Amino acid sequence: MRKLRTILLVPLMVQSALAALRGYTSISLRRGKIFVRHRAQVRHNMLSKHAYFLGINRHHMLEKRSTRNPQAYDPTTTLFYAGYISLGTPPQRFLVNFDSGSADLWVPSSRCASPICQTHAQFNSSNSISSKQRHPRRGYAHEENISIEYGTGMVSIEPTNDSLRWGSLHAANVSFGQATLMTPDFDAQFDGLFGLAFPSLSSPGLEPPFFNLAKNKQLNSNQFSFTLDEHGGRLDLGKLPGATAHSKTAWVKLVQPQFWAVHLDSIEVSVNHISPKNIIYALQSDIQLLPGSLYATPKNKIKLEADGIALLDSGTTTILCPPAMATRINRLIGATDDGLHAACAISTTGPTFVFNIGQGKHRHSIKISPHQYILGDGIASHGCMSAFQPGGPQDKWIFGLPFFANHTITFDIDNGQIGFSSINSELSSYKQIFKSIVEDDEPLNASESSKRVPNIFTLDSDSEADIGVINATISAKHQPIHIMFNIFTFLIIIFFVVE
Repeated sequence: MRKLRTILLVPLMVQSALAALRGYTSISLRRGKIFVRHRAQVRHNMLSKHAYFLGINRHHMLEKRSTRNPQAYDPTTTLFYAGYISLGTPPQRFLVNFDSGSADLWVPSSRCASPICQTHAQFNSSNSISSKQRHPRRGYAHEENISIEYGTGMVSIEPTNDSLRWGSLHAANVSFGQATLMTPDFDAQFDGLFGLAFPSLSSPGLEPPFFNLAKNKQLNSNQFSFTLDEHGGRLDLGKLPGATAHSKTAWVKLVQPQFWAVHLDSIEVSVNHISPKNIIYALQSDIQLLPGSLYATPKNKIKLEADGIALLDSGTTTILCPPAMATRINRLIGATDDGLHAACAISTTGPTFVFNIGQGKHRHSIKISPHQYILGDGIASHGCMSAFQPGGPQDKWIFGLPFFANHTITFDIDNGQIGFSSINSELSSYKQIFKSIVEDDEPLNASESSKRVPNIFTLDSDSEADIGVINATISAKHQPIHIMFNIFTFLIIIFFVVE
Protein backbone atom coordinates (compact mmCIF):
# COMPACT_ATOMS: atom_id res chain seq x y z
CA MET A 1 0.00 0.00 0.00
CA ARG A 2 2.88 2.35 0.75
CA LYS A 3 4.31 1.73 -2.73
CA LEU A 4 0.91 2.49 -4.27
CA ARG A 5 0.70 5.77 -2.38
CA THR A 6 4.17 6.75 -3.58
CA ILE A 7 3.19 6.06 -7.19
CA LEU A 8 0.00 8.06 -6.82
CA LEU A 9 1.90 11.00 -5.37
CA VAL A 10 3.98 11.42 -8.55
CA PRO A 11 1.23 13.28 -10.49
CA LEU A 12 0.78 15.57 -7.49
CA MET A 13 4.47 16.40 -7.52
CA VAL A 14 4.50 17.04 -11.27
CA GLN A 15 1.44 19.26 -11.10
CA SER A 16 2.91 21.17 -8.17
CA ALA A 17 6.08 21.81 -10.15
CA LEU A 18 4.15 22.94 -13.22
CA ALA A 19 1.98 25.23 -11.11
CA ALA A 20 5.09 26.80 -9.61
CA LEU A 21 6.30 27.59 -13.11
CA ARG A 22 3.27 29.65 -14.10
CA GLY A 23 4.36 33.16 -14.94
CA TYR A 24 7.66 31.97 -16.38
CA THR A 25 8.66 30.93 -19.87
CA SER A 26 11.87 30.44 -21.81
CA ILE A 27 12.39 31.19 -25.50
CA SER A 28 15.29 29.67 -27.40
CA LEU A 29 17.28 32.10 -29.54
CA ARG A 30 19.34 31.68 -32.67
CA ARG A 31 22.42 33.73 -33.44
CA GLY A 32 22.45 35.22 -36.91
CA LYS A 33 24.89 37.22 -39.02
CA ILE A 34 24.09 40.13 -41.30
CA PHE A 35 26.46 41.16 -44.06
CA VAL A 36 27.40 44.87 -43.93
CA ARG A 37 28.90 46.43 -47.04
CA HIS A 38 30.47 49.44 -45.25
CA ARG A 39 31.85 48.66 -41.81
CA ALA A 40 31.83 52.36 -40.89
CA GLN A 41 28.04 52.04 -41.11
CA VAL A 42 28.07 49.81 -38.03
CA ARG A 43 29.18 52.73 -35.87
CA HIS A 44 26.87 55.15 -37.65
CA ASN A 45 23.89 52.87 -37.04
CA MET A 46 24.63 52.72 -33.33
CA LEU A 47 25.00 56.49 -33.04
CA SER A 48 21.71 57.03 -34.83
CA LYS A 49 19.87 54.41 -32.77
CA HIS A 50 21.00 55.86 -29.44
CA ALA A 51 21.01 59.55 -30.34
CA TYR A 52 18.54 60.36 -27.54
CA PHE A 53 20.63 58.62 -24.88
CA LEU A 54 23.88 60.09 -26.24
CA GLY A 55 22.42 63.58 -26.57
CA ILE A 56 23.41 64.03 -30.21
CA ASN A 57 21.50 65.36 -33.22
CA ARG A 58 19.76 62.36 -34.74
CA HIS A 59 18.64 64.15 -37.88
CA HIS A 60 22.24 65.12 -38.59
CA MET A 61 23.23 61.45 -38.29
CA LEU A 62 20.50 60.43 -40.72
CA GLU A 63 21.65 63.07 -43.21
CA LYS A 64 25.15 61.62 -42.98
CA ARG A 65 23.75 58.20 -43.84
CA SER A 66 22.20 59.52 -47.04
CA THR A 67 25.49 61.08 -48.18
CA ARG A 68 27.82 58.11 -47.59
CA ASN A 69 29.97 56.91 -50.50
CA PRO A 70 27.98 54.20 -52.32
CA GLN A 71 31.12 52.94 -54.06
CA ALA A 72 33.05 52.17 -50.87
CA TYR A 73 33.39 48.49 -50.07
CA ASP A 74 34.73 47.63 -46.63
CA PRO A 75 32.63 44.66 -45.54
CA THR A 76 32.04 42.96 -42.22
CA THR A 77 29.15 41.25 -40.43
CA THR A 78 26.99 42.15 -37.47
CA LEU A 79 25.22 39.75 -35.13
CA PHE A 80 21.74 39.39 -33.73
CA TYR A 81 19.79 36.94 -31.58
CA ALA A 82 16.23 36.16 -32.64
CA GLY A 83 13.36 33.98 -31.50
CA TYR A 84 9.72 33.33 -32.31
CA ILE A 85 6.55 35.07 -31.19
CA SER A 86 2.96 34.71 -32.43
CA LEU A 87 0.44 37.49 -33.03
CA GLY A 88 -3.31 37.31 -33.55
CA THR A 89 -5.92 34.54 -33.34
CA PRO A 90 -5.26 32.04 -34.83
CA PRO A 91 -1.57 32.75 -34.19
CA GLN A 92 0.67 34.08 -36.96
CA ARG A 93 4.33 33.39 -36.24
CA PHE A 94 7.30 35.76 -36.65
CA LEU A 95 11.02 35.60 -36.06
CA VAL A 96 11.98 38.79 -34.20
CA ASN A 97 15.18 40.38 -32.98
CA PHE A 98 14.91 40.90 -29.20
CA ASP A 99 16.43 44.30 -28.50
CA SER A 100 16.99 45.82 -25.04
CA GLY A 101 18.07 49.06 -26.71
CA SER A 102 14.69 49.94 -28.28
CA ALA A 103 11.07 49.78 -27.12
CA ASP A 104 8.80 49.07 -30.11
CA LEU A 105 7.42 45.78 -31.41
CA TRP A 106 6.73 45.74 -35.14
CA VAL A 107 6.42 43.16 -37.91
CA PRO A 108 5.74 43.51 -41.67
CA SER A 109 2.11 43.96 -42.70
CA SER A 110 0.33 42.06 -45.46
CA ARG A 111 -0.50 45.54 -46.80
CA CYS A 112 3.19 46.51 -47.05
CA ALA A 113 4.00 47.89 -50.49
CA SER A 114 7.79 47.60 -50.17
CA PRO A 115 9.41 44.74 -52.13
CA ILE A 116 11.54 43.80 -49.11
CA CYS A 117 8.36 42.86 -47.21
CA GLN A 118 7.79 39.97 -49.61
CA THR A 119 10.88 38.23 -48.21
CA HIS A 120 9.44 38.20 -44.68
CA ALA A 121 6.46 36.75 -42.87
CA GLN A 122 3.62 39.31 -42.89
CA PHE A 123 0.85 39.98 -40.40
CA ASN A 124 -2.68 39.90 -41.81
CA SER A 125 -5.10 41.52 -39.38
CA SER A 126 -8.07 40.36 -41.48
CA ASN A 127 -7.22 36.77 -40.57
CA SER A 128 -7.24 37.47 -36.83
CA ILE A 129 -10.51 37.38 -34.90
CA SER A 130 -8.88 39.12 -31.93
CA SER A 131 -7.61 42.11 -33.91
CA LYS A 132 -9.00 45.40 -32.61
CA GLN A 133 -9.58 48.33 -34.90
CA ARG A 134 -7.97 51.52 -33.70
CA HIS A 135 -10.12 54.63 -33.75
CA PRO A 136 -8.34 57.55 -35.44
CA ARG A 137 -8.06 60.91 -33.74
CA ARG A 138 -10.82 63.41 -34.38
CA GLY A 139 -10.44 64.99 -37.80
CA TYR A 140 -8.55 62.01 -39.27
CA ALA A 141 -10.11 59.40 -41.52
CA HIS A 142 -7.52 56.73 -40.67
CA GLU A 143 -5.09 55.89 -37.93
CA GLU A 144 -1.89 57.84 -38.50
CA ASN A 145 1.21 55.88 -39.46
CA ILE A 146 4.36 56.33 -37.43
CA SER A 147 7.76 56.60 -39.07
CA ILE A 148 10.66 55.07 -37.16
CA GLU A 149 14.16 55.99 -38.30
CA TYR A 150 17.01 53.60 -37.63
CA GLY A 151 20.64 53.90 -38.63
CA THR A 152 20.01 51.05 -41.06
CA GLY A 153 16.87 52.50 -42.61
CA MET A 154 13.27 53.49 -41.98
CA VAL A 155 9.95 51.74 -41.38
CA SER A 156 6.48 53.22 -41.39
CA ILE A 157 4.14 51.40 -39.02
CA GLU A 158 0.42 51.37 -38.40
CA PRO A 159 -0.43 50.92 -34.70
CA THR A 160 -2.48 47.78 -34.03
CA ASN A 161 -3.85 45.91 -31.03
CA ASP A 162 -4.04 42.13 -30.94
CA SER A 163 -3.10 39.11 -28.88
CA LEU A 164 0.52 38.07 -28.37
CA ARG A 165 1.85 34.60 -27.57
CA TRP A 166 5.34 34.87 -26.20
CA GLY A 167 6.63 31.44 -25.33
CA SER A 168 3.78 29.95 -23.35
CA LEU A 169 2.61 33.32 -22.02
CA HIS A 170 -0.40 34.93 -23.61
CA ALA A 171 -1.30 38.62 -23.53
CA ALA A 172 -4.48 40.09 -24.98
CA ASN A 173 -4.81 43.53 -26.52
CA VAL A 174 -1.08 44.18 -26.97
CA SER A 175 -0.08 47.20 -29.04
CA PHE A 176 2.41 46.77 -31.85
CA GLY A 177 3.14 48.13 -35.29
CA GLN A 178 2.35 46.71 -38.72
CA ALA A 179 5.06 47.90 -41.08
CA THR A 180 3.45 49.18 -44.27
CA LEU A 181 6.73 50.58 -45.61
CA MET A 182 10.27 49.24 -45.15
CA THR A 183 13.45 50.49 -46.79
CA PRO A 184 15.65 47.87 -48.52
CA ASP A 185 18.12 48.03 -45.63
CA PHE A 186 15.91 45.62 -43.67
CA ASP A 187 17.03 42.59 -45.61
CA ALA A 188 18.04 40.55 -42.55
CA GLN A 189 16.74 37.10 -41.78
CA PHE A 190 14.48 38.17 -38.91
CA ASP A 191 11.03 39.56 -39.68
CA GLY A 192 10.76 42.39 -37.17
CA LEU A 193 12.01 43.95 -33.95
CA PHE A 194 10.89 43.30 -30.39
CA GLY A 195 11.90 46.16 -28.12
CA LEU A 196 12.54 45.49 -24.42
CA ALA A 197 13.46 49.02 -23.37
CA PHE A 198 11.39 51.32 -21.17
CA PRO A 199 8.07 52.86 -22.33
CA SER A 200 9.67 56.32 -22.39
CA LEU A 201 11.51 55.21 -25.55
CA SER A 202 8.47 53.77 -27.36
CA SER A 203 6.67 55.40 -30.27
CA PRO A 204 3.37 57.23 -29.63
CA GLY A 205 0.47 54.82 -29.16
CA LEU A 206 2.68 51.78 -28.50
CA GLU A 207 3.47 50.09 -25.20
CA PRO A 208 6.41 47.66 -24.90
CA PRO A 209 4.83 44.18 -24.59
CA PHE A 210 7.00 43.11 -21.66
CA PHE A 211 5.75 46.08 -19.65
CA ASN A 212 2.21 45.07 -20.64
CA LEU A 213 2.79 41.63 -19.11
CA ALA A 214 4.29 43.21 -16.00
CA LYS A 215 1.41 45.68 -15.62
CA ASN A 216 -1.16 42.89 -15.87
CA LYS A 217 0.77 40.74 -13.35
CA GLN A 218 1.22 37.83 -15.72
CA LEU A 219 4.80 37.17 -14.62
CA ASN A 220 5.96 35.61 -11.37
CA SER A 221 8.72 38.22 -11.36
CA ASN A 222 8.92 41.33 -13.53
CA GLN A 223 12.26 40.56 -15.09
CA PHE A 224 13.76 39.10 -18.25
CA SER A 225 17.15 37.49 -18.77
CA PHE A 226 19.47 36.91 -21.72
CA THR A 227 21.82 33.94 -21.75
CA LEU A 228 23.85 34.06 -24.96
CA ASP A 229 26.84 32.23 -26.40
CA GLU A 230 28.46 31.63 -29.78
CA HIS A 231 25.74 29.23 -30.92
CA GLY A 232 22.56 30.85 -29.66
CA GLY A 233 20.94 31.19 -26.28
CA ARG A 234 17.65 31.85 -24.62
CA LEU A 235 15.47 34.64 -23.31
CA ASP A 236 13.78 33.97 -19.96
CA LEU A 237 10.64 35.87 -18.97
CA GLY A 238 9.96 35.87 -15.26
CA LYS A 239 12.04 33.83 -12.83
CA LEU A 240 12.41 30.06 -12.77
CA PRO A 241 11.35 28.97 -9.23
CA GLY A 242 13.82 26.81 -7.38
CA ALA A 243 16.70 27.34 -9.81
CA THR A 244 19.98 28.48 -8.28
CA ALA A 245 21.40 29.91 -11.50
CA HIS A 246 20.68 33.43 -10.25
CA SER A 247 21.53 32.83 -6.58
CA LYS A 248 25.01 34.35 -7.04
CA THR A 249 23.85 37.20 -9.20
CA ALA A 250 25.72 40.48 -8.79
CA TRP A 251 23.13 43.26 -8.93
CA VAL A 252 23.99 46.72 -10.23
CA LYS A 253 21.55 49.60 -9.83
CA LEU A 254 20.33 51.61 -12.81
CA VAL A 255 21.57 55.19 -12.91
CA GLN A 256 18.86 56.50 -15.24
CA PRO A 257 15.37 54.99 -14.76
CA GLN A 258 14.35 55.36 -18.42
CA PHE A 259 17.36 53.38 -19.71
CA TRP A 260 18.92 50.00 -19.01
CA ALA A 261 22.07 51.91 -18.04
CA VAL A 262 24.60 51.42 -15.23
CA HIS A 263 27.56 53.36 -13.88
CA LEU A 264 30.93 52.57 -15.47
CA ASP A 265 33.73 53.25 -13.00
CA SER A 266 36.94 52.13 -14.69
CA ILE A 267 38.63 49.72 -17.11
CA GLU A 268 41.67 47.60 -16.31
CA VAL A 269 43.98 45.67 -18.60
CA SER A 270 47.15 43.68 -17.91
CA VAL A 271 50.34 44.90 -19.58
CA ASN A 272 51.54 41.31 -20.02
CA HIS A 273 49.68 40.94 -23.32
CA ILE A 274 50.42 44.42 -24.68
CA SER A 275 53.57 45.31 -26.57
CA PRO A 276 55.62 48.21 -25.14
CA LYS A 277 55.24 49.95 -28.49
CA ASN A 278 51.44 49.94 -28.17
CA ILE A 279 51.61 51.20 -24.58
CA ILE A 280 53.84 54.12 -25.59
CA TYR A 281 51.60 54.86 -28.56
CA ALA A 282 48.50 54.88 -26.34
CA LEU A 283 50.17 57.24 -23.87
CA GLN A 284 50.99 59.87 -26.49
CA SER A 285 49.75 63.32 -25.51
CA ASP A 286 47.68 63.95 -28.63
CA ILE A 287 44.77 62.18 -26.93
CA GLN A 288 42.99 64.54 -24.59
CA LEU A 289 41.68 62.80 -21.46
CA LEU A 290 40.96 63.91 -17.94
CA PRO A 291 44.09 64.26 -15.74
CA GLY A 292 44.99 60.96 -14.16
CA SER A 293 42.57 59.06 -16.38
CA LEU A 294 45.20 56.44 -17.27
CA TYR A 295 47.82 55.12 -14.90
CA ALA A 296 49.66 51.92 -13.95
CA THR A 297 48.59 49.87 -10.92
CA PRO A 298 50.96 47.88 -8.65
CA LYS A 299 49.88 44.61 -10.32
CA ASN A 300 51.24 45.45 -13.78
CA LYS A 301 47.88 46.63 -14.95
CA ILE A 302 46.84 49.75 -16.78
CA LYS A 303 43.74 51.39 -15.37
CA LEU A 304 41.56 53.81 -17.31
CA GLU A 305 39.21 55.95 -15.25
CA ALA A 306 35.90 56.14 -17.08
CA ASP A 307 33.33 57.61 -14.65
CA GLY A 308 30.53 57.31 -17.18
CA ILE A 309 27.16 55.74 -17.93
CA ALA A 310 26.83 52.56 -19.99
CA LEU A 311 23.64 51.37 -21.67
CA LEU A 312 23.28 47.61 -22.24
CA ASP A 313 21.95 46.86 -25.72
CA SER A 314 21.30 43.29 -26.90
CA GLY A 315 20.61 44.62 -30.39
CA THR A 316 24.09 46.07 -30.99
CA THR A 317 27.21 44.17 -32.05
CA THR A 318 29.85 46.65 -30.93
CA ILE A 319 30.88 48.78 -27.93
CA LEU A 320 30.45 52.51 -28.37
CA CYS A 321 33.03 54.50 -26.40
CA PRO A 322 33.84 58.17 -25.94
CA PRO A 323 36.21 59.00 -28.84
CA ALA A 324 39.31 59.56 -26.71
CA MET A 325 38.81 56.32 -24.81
CA ALA A 326 38.17 54.35 -28.00
CA THR A 327 41.40 55.69 -29.50
CA ARG A 328 43.41 54.78 -26.42
CA ILE A 329 41.94 51.26 -26.16
CA ASN A 330 42.40 50.59 -29.87
CA ARG A 331 46.02 51.70 -29.67
CA LEU A 332 46.59 49.34 -26.76
CA ILE A 333 45.31 46.35 -28.76
CA GLY A 334 47.00 47.39 -32.01
CA ALA A 335 43.91 48.41 -34.01
CA THR A 336 43.45 51.63 -35.98
CA ASP A 337 42.34 54.62 -33.92
CA ASP A 338 38.79 54.42 -35.28
CA GLY A 339 38.65 50.66 -34.67
CA LEU A 340 37.57 49.87 -38.23
CA HIS A 341 40.61 47.73 -38.97
CA ALA A 342 42.48 45.27 -36.78
CA ALA A 343 44.56 42.18 -37.37
CA CYS A 344 42.40 39.10 -36.94
CA ALA A 345 45.25 37.46 -34.98
CA ILE A 346 44.54 39.84 -32.09
CA SER A 347 41.52 37.66 -31.28
CA THR A 348 43.93 35.07 -29.85
CA THR A 349 46.84 37.22 -28.70
CA GLY A 350 45.23 40.43 -27.44
CA PRO A 351 44.73 41.47 -23.81
CA THR A 352 41.60 40.90 -21.74
CA PHE A 353 39.84 44.04 -20.49
CA VAL A 354 38.03 44.21 -17.15
CA PHE A 355 35.14 46.69 -16.97
CA ASN A 356 34.29 47.73 -13.40
CA ILE A 357 30.64 48.80 -13.18
CA GLY A 358 28.33 49.92 -10.39
CA GLN A 359 28.71 52.08 -7.30
CA GLY A 360 29.03 51.52 -3.58
CA LYS A 361 28.25 47.96 -2.54
CA HIS A 362 26.60 47.24 -5.89
CA ARG A 363 29.72 46.65 -7.96
CA HIS A 364 30.67 44.04 -10.52
CA SER A 365 33.52 43.35 -12.95
CA ILE A 366 33.02 42.04 -16.48
CA LYS A 367 35.85 40.52 -18.49
CA ILE A 368 35.93 41.08 -22.25
CA SER A 369 38.31 38.73 -24.04
CA PRO A 370 39.97 39.47 -27.40
CA HIS A 371 37.80 36.79 -28.97
CA GLN A 372 34.79 38.94 -28.01
CA TYR A 373 36.06 42.35 -29.11
CA ILE A 374 37.71 41.42 -32.42
CA LEU A 375 34.98 41.12 -35.06
CA GLY A 376 35.11 39.65 -38.54
CA ASP A 377 33.15 37.74 -41.16
CA GLY A 378 35.59 34.84 -41.48
CA ILE A 379 36.90 35.94 -44.88
CA ALA A 380 40.65 36.56 -44.65
CA SER A 381 40.71 39.21 -47.38
CA HIS A 382 38.14 41.31 -45.48
CA GLY A 383 40.22 41.43 -42.31
CA CYS A 384 38.74 42.25 -38.89
CA MET A 385 37.65 45.25 -36.87
CA SER A 386 37.62 46.25 -33.22
CA ALA A 387 34.36 46.30 -31.27
CA PHE A 388 35.54 49.51 -29.55
CA GLN A 389 34.01 52.21 -31.71
CA PRO A 390 34.29 55.98 -31.07
CA GLY A 391 31.25 58.24 -30.82
CA GLY A 392 29.10 60.28 -28.48
CA PRO A 393 30.01 62.42 -25.47
CA GLN A 394 32.82 61.80 -23.00
CA ASP A 395 30.70 60.05 -20.37
CA LYS A 396 28.37 57.82 -22.45
CA TRP A 397 28.96 54.21 -23.49
CA ILE A 398 26.90 51.54 -25.26
CA PHE A 399 27.63 47.97 -24.18
CA GLY A 400 26.65 45.67 -27.04
CA LEU A 401 26.75 41.90 -27.49
CA PRO A 402 30.37 41.40 -26.34
CA PHE A 403 29.09 42.08 -22.80
CA PHE A 404 26.35 39.48 -23.12
CA ALA A 405 28.62 36.58 -24.03
CA ASN A 406 28.86 33.48 -21.83
CA HIS A 407 26.87 34.66 -18.86
CA THR A 408 23.32 35.58 -17.87
CA ILE A 409 22.20 39.21 -17.71
CA THR A 410 18.91 39.88 -15.91
CA PHE A 411 16.90 43.08 -16.38
CA ASP A 412 14.76 43.74 -13.28
CA ILE A 413 11.98 46.30 -13.70
CA ASP A 414 10.60 46.41 -10.16
CA ASN A 415 13.93 46.97 -8.43
CA GLY A 416 15.56 49.10 -11.12
CA GLN A 417 18.65 46.95 -11.49
CA ILE A 418 20.60 44.64 -13.79
CA GLY A 419 22.01 41.33 -12.59
CA PHE A 420 25.11 39.52 -13.84
CA SER A 421 25.74 35.83 -13.20
CA SER A 422 27.80 33.06 -14.71
CA ILE A 423 25.99 30.49 -16.81
CA ASN A 424 24.68 27.59 -14.73
CA SER A 425 23.65 24.27 -16.21
CA GLU A 426 20.69 23.97 -13.86
CA LEU A 427 18.42 25.97 -16.12
CA SER A 428 19.04 23.60 -19.01
CA SER A 429 18.35 20.63 -16.75
CA TYR A 430 15.05 22.15 -15.69
CA LYS A 431 14.10 22.65 -19.34
CA GLN A 432 14.91 19.04 -20.14
CA ILE A 433 12.59 17.83 -17.37
CA PHE A 434 9.60 19.64 -18.80
CA LYS A 435 10.49 19.58 -22.49
CA SER A 436 8.72 16.30 -23.19
CA ILE A 437 5.57 17.56 -21.46
CA VAL A 438 5.21 21.10 -22.71
CA GLU A 439 7.40 21.56 -25.80
CA ASP A 440 5.71 23.88 -28.26
CA ASP A 441 5.91 25.14 -31.85
CA GLU A 442 6.70 23.11 -34.94
CA PRO A 443 9.54 23.99 -37.34
CA LEU A 444 8.91 26.34 -40.22
CA ASN A 445 6.92 24.84 -43.04
CA ALA A 446 8.08 25.14 -46.63
CA SER A 447 5.98 28.20 -47.40
CA GLU A 448 7.34 30.07 -44.41
CA SER A 449 10.97 29.17 -44.96
CA SER A 450 10.75 30.20 -48.60
CA LYS A 451 10.18 33.77 -47.41
CA ARG A 452 13.63 33.93 -45.79
CA VAL A 453 16.64 35.59 -47.34
CA PRO A 454 19.48 33.04 -47.35
CA ASN A 455 22.19 34.79 -49.32
CA ILE A 456 23.36 37.23 -46.63
CA PHE A 457 22.66 35.26 -43.51
CA THR A 458 23.92 32.11 -41.85
CA LEU A 459 22.53 30.39 -38.78
CA ASP A 460 25.02 28.91 -36.34
CA SER A 461 22.91 25.88 -35.39
CA ASP A 462 21.80 22.92 -37.46
CA SER A 463 18.11 22.31 -36.96
CA GLU A 464 15.45 24.87 -37.77
CA ALA A 465 13.20 23.07 -35.31
CA ASP A 466 15.49 24.07 -32.45
CA ILE A 467 14.44 27.69 -32.90
CA GLY A 468 11.01 26.73 -31.61
CA VAL A 469 9.88 27.98 -28.25
CA ILE A 470 10.51 25.66 -25.32
CA ASN A 471 7.75 26.30 -22.86
CA ALA A 472 8.17 26.05 -19.14
CA THR A 473 4.51 26.58 -18.30
CA ILE A 474 1.27 24.97 -19.42
CA SER A 475 0.07 26.56 -22.63
CA ALA A 476 -3.44 26.48 -23.99
CA LYS A 477 -2.30 23.76 -26.34
CA HIS A 478 -1.75 21.47 -23.35
CA GLN A 479 -4.87 22.42 -21.40
CA PRO A 480 -6.34 18.86 -21.66
CA ILE A 481 -3.26 17.54 -19.86
CA HIS A 482 -3.82 20.11 -17.13
CA ILE A 483 -7.46 19.02 -16.76
CA MET A 484 -6.49 15.36 -16.49
CA PHE A 485 -4.00 16.23 -13.76
CA ASN A 486 -6.73 18.02 -11.83
CA ILE A 487 -9.11 15.06 -12.08
CA PHE A 488 -6.39 12.62 -11.07
CA THR A 489 -5.44 14.85 -8.14
CA PHE A 490 -9.04 14.88 -6.93
CA LEU A 491 -9.19 11.06 -7.06
CA ILE A 492 -5.93 10.77 -5.15
CA ILE A 493 -7.23 13.05 -2.41
CA ILE A 494 -10.38 10.93 -2.10
CA PHE A 495 -8.23 7.79 -1.92
CA PHE A 496 -6.20 9.12 0.99
CA VAL A 497 -9.28 10.38 2.82
CA VAL A 498 -10.96 6.97 2.55
CA GLU A 499 -7.81 5.27 3.76
